[in-house]
Amino acid sequence: MERRLDETWIRLGILKRKANYSPIICYETVDPKRIYQLKSFVLTSGEFSNIEHFFLYDPWDGLGTLRKGPDGPLFEPYKKKALTQTALSSRIRPEGTTEIPQLKGILKEIDGFLKTTATVFIIQNLSEAREAETGFQAALRAWAIDPRVVAKGSTVFVLTSDASKIMDDFTKEFVVVIPVDPSTREERANLIQVVGEELGVGLDSSKVEAASVSLSGLNLHQIESVLLESYQRTKDFSPDTMKSLKSEMVKRSGVLEVRDPQFSFKDIGGYHAIKDFVRKYVINVLKRPERARHFGLGLPKGLLFFGPPGTGKSLFSNALASEVQLPFINLVTENIYSKWLGESGQNMKNAIMLAEKMSPAIVFVDEIDRFGKRSGAAAGSAEEETQRVFSQFLEWLGRPDREAIIVGTTNVPEHLDEAFLRAGRFDYKIPFLYPGPQARLEILLVHLGYAAGGKRTPVPMDIPAEEVAGFLEEAIVPLTKNFSCAELEELVTRAKRFAFDKDRDRLHREDLLLATKTFRIDAAARKRTIALCMSQARRFTDDQTFLDAIEEEDKVYDNEDAATSGSG
Repeated sequence: MERRLDETWIRLGILKRKANYSPIICYETVDPKRIYQLKSFVLTSGEFSNIEHFFLYDPWDGLGTLRKGPDGPLFEPYKKKALTQTALSSRIRPEGTTEIPQLKGILKEIDGFLKTTATVFIIQNLSEAREAETGFQAALRAWAIDPRVVAKGSTVFVLTSDASKIMDDFTKEFVVVIPVDPSTREERANLIQVVGEELGVGLDSSKVEAASVSLSGLNLHQIESVLLESYQRTKDFSPDTMKSLKSEMVKRSGVLEVRDPQFSFKDIGGYHAIKDFVRKYVINVLKRPERARHFGLGLPKGLLFFGPPGTGKSLFSNALASEVQLPFINLVTENIYSKWLGESGQNMKNAIMLAEKMSPAIVFVDEIDRFGKRSGAAAGSAEEETQRVFSQFLEWLGRPDREAIIVGTTNVPEHLDEAFLRAGRFDYKIPFLYPGPQARLEILLVHLGYAAGGKRTPVPMDIPAEEVAGFLEEAIVPLTKNFSCAELEELVTRAKRFAFDKDRDRLHREDLLLATKTFRIDAAARKRTIALCMSQARRFTDDQTFLDAIEEEDKVYDNEDAATSGSG
């Protein structure tokens, strides 16, 4: 089977060249297979039949010429003819040639070819170009407007991961910059079939499709590496192995992490109003896209979860990804910002591009308020960089073609810029409040492993399984008023520690009671927090029916008479 690669990205650059936008075309890719594809295309395509010279520059190999070989493009080092010959130099270099070691000299040499003959010049693997030493940007700007370069049909192709790393904004105005897709669905499917055939791996259409979706977001070189390593490990294209390998590759970016959803809604106690609301207006739309399109409904674009710490916002986000069977991508916000000028904006750009290529997916943004607020005039380069990242993220939120489903969380919704809260950024803004009595019971059952349908192994107890819920409801729940979800989990952990310390093989009632009675929260401070949370819920939640359901379920205003544990 033949390997088929999409040429759209190459032809787009050629179209721009023919339209005289610029003779300088910058493709943002460092995928070895894409670079090889471009070299092969310019040497074999009729688009360049009039070209007299093909040059290639690589920082390691230096300047060379390209020609078509029996197995693909061939690189031959270029040596400039020496202007003068001495007796000594003729013995050292009898052919009368010399290498050009510095990029500045190479650009000067190529300059003559571009202006006098039809020439293609490819620059690859350039990660930086110190302008004072190389004159790289000055050369690009000069070639872009030189009528001789344009008239001869000469073209300069630059291949780099990010044009901003080697060109300033002024230079980019003279250059056609084209982002290159890491891989298309068709390319992935073809590559999987080809490699599978070469290795003798049995593949049907469903397995090819599943692998193609699983490997989305990776470039062609990475995909082939994952397939080969998966085969070496398992003698098959194992979905779990490929997921793990992809996660490792994505994690190297430093700004994204791919996580396998571990829990479903059955593993989350309480919050029925939120679960029902999300099932109805988010999950059903994702699972029934044809019906949604019938009504002109777009896929959900985002959810904002807000509320105090420890109320299960992150866990719920993970469970949502499991419910809709989508990848769970964590945007590592603390790694976005860099001390180096321009790097923060590039990190954000890379994160958005990679997340979109792996979507549809749940993109989790914890503490979304870290992106700050818009401000007036920037006070300096650091402030400008912060505003650039903010603007990039805000633009992404508002993009109508966005496929990533962004789930943001915050403990302080009042710190969010109003632009985040405006209709069209997030479909729904959902408050997570402290659990009421029924929710607390269900959360305790989850962490003890007695929740119906839960994945956790039940903790051995001195109570029959059918009586655990009754004991918790009668003896423990009344003493945990205003506890958060995280505190309830810690309470169960402390009870286990008591049982462990007493060398028991089972968890006793008295262990749970002791843990509850000794677990201290500041009741007065917690009541103030609850009042603030309800105020925030009324302010930011834009669905009154939903808000009413939450208040009724969690009974935030109830007057439970049982004393809060350790309130002193």
